This record gives sequence, structure tokens and C-alpha cells, in this order.
Amino acid sequence: MKEVEDYENRMTTFSKRKTGIFKKMNELVALCGVEAAFVAFSETGKSHTFAHPSMEDAAGRLKSPLIDESPRKDDTNTDSLVGAYKSQKNEDLKKLYADFAEELEMEKEKEKKLKKSKSDKRFDKMWWNAEGLSVEERKQLHQRFVELNVTLCGKVSQQFRKDGDGSDLAGHGH
Repeated sequence: MKEVEDYENRMTTFSKRKTGIFKKMNELVALCGVEAAFVAFSETGKSHTFAHPSMEDAAGRLKSPLIDESPRKDDTNTDSLVGAYKSQKNEDLKKLYADFAEELEMEKEKEKKLKKSKSDKRFDKMWWNAEGLSVEERKQLHQRFVELNVTLCGKVSQQFRKDGDGSDLAGHGH
């Protein structure tokens, strides 16, 4: 194994591998009834955690591994079940937040690259840049856009007729 060189690919790999580890940790907890904790720090310095029943319990166990300071809870106790559910929901929300924060960082990085490439004048060669086209070529380009618009409108109209009232364009929920 070696480190992924490209930053964007490395962040994608990190996100996918982290999600896989979280799934495996969740399965381990659910299937074996164990306590588990996992912490990873991304290149951006953000922490990504998974813990059951909580990170505080796991940290306490690390400090004194031979002594289980938390009394065993009766599974029929409603309060402990609600507490465990809230704790897991909290961990799930933390993971979701961390994933969104990581995605935001990746999007910011993409935006920087886009601005840099724009400032490098790479957009001069893109298809939407009509500069340098003759009047006839611009008319042809305009005509193609008009035809594309008509075609797309026809497809949408056809879909509305298929669906009846048009309330479900994707065909879901029937």
C-alpha cells in the first residue's frame, strides 16, 4: 500500500474508508454487544469518531482498563435504553456533521482549483465561450440551443401526460 498522491482522490478514499470502518464498528457493537471506540483525524485536522456507548466511557476504560467503573445496566430498564438510543443518535449526528464538514472542505478545495484555472484563462477554450466564432457559427450555436430547448420541453410535456397530473415526474410513489 502507498499513500494516494492526488489530494482530492485521497480525501475521497479517506471518506469512503472511514465510512466502511464506521459500518464495521456498528456491526461489531450490534452483533457482539461490545463497547467500541474509534478516532481518526483527517488532514484538515477534523476528528471523526465512533463510540458505543460513548467516547467518555471509552476514555474512562482506557485510563483504568482493569476496572469497569460503570455498573452493568439492566436491558429492560427503559431509562438506559433511551439513554443508549440518545447516545447513538448523538454519535450518528456527529458523524454526519463530520462528513458534511469534510465534504465542505473538499468543495472549497474544488472552488480554489476552479478559480485558479479560471484565472489561468483555461476557460477561453470551453464550448460555451462564443468569442472567436463567426456570426454564422454563433447563429448555428444559437439554433442548436433552441432545438435542444424544444426537445427538452417536449420530453417534459410527454412525461406530464404520462403521469396524469404531473405530480410525480420520476414515476415514484405510484
